[in-house]
Amino acid sequence: DEMIATCILLLNAGHEATVHSLGLAVKTLLEHGHWPTPITEALVEECLRFDPALHLFTRWAYDDIDVMGVTVPRGGQIACLLGAANRCPQHWDAAATFLPDRPPKPHAGFGAGLHFCLGAPLARLELRHALAALAARLPGLTLVEPPRMADIYHFHGLERLIVARAAPSP
Repeated sequence: DEMIATCILLLNAGHEATVHSLGLAVKTLLEHGHWPTPITEALVEECLRFDPALHLFTRWAYDDIDVMGVTVPRGGQIACLLGAANRCPQHWDAAATFLPDRPPKPHAGFGAGLHFCLGAPLARLELRHALAALAARLPGLTLVEPPRMADIYHFHGLERLIVARAAPSP
């Protein structure tokens, strides 16, 4: 079961997470009045921290383990809420605020440790270039209606994001 789950995760992560990360980044930038904006490393990392495409990550315990006073038995499933970790006020100043110039520091958007996402460098590169291309070609984007989130178990993403493009200046 774990091997199948891992294979599904690898296939989905390469596509689903990237698609959702781009949509969520555009949504966040539009909602917070930062479109268009210079696409910097700090901005990309803040988009990934503030509204990550992966909110829930599950793993199985290889041995009995104590997690903050709770025993998880060997074979038991453990869930890590990455989205909550990225909003932890003990780790982040103004954790619930989107700050496009926030100095980059490690976040949980790609997991951590042994299970850190293998595709993180590619995902960051894709997000930076896609946002730059969209901002250059569509600088006058605005939200037409509130975004609609998709009902997806592991991934956090959009079902619908309706935008309008302002007419280009003569």
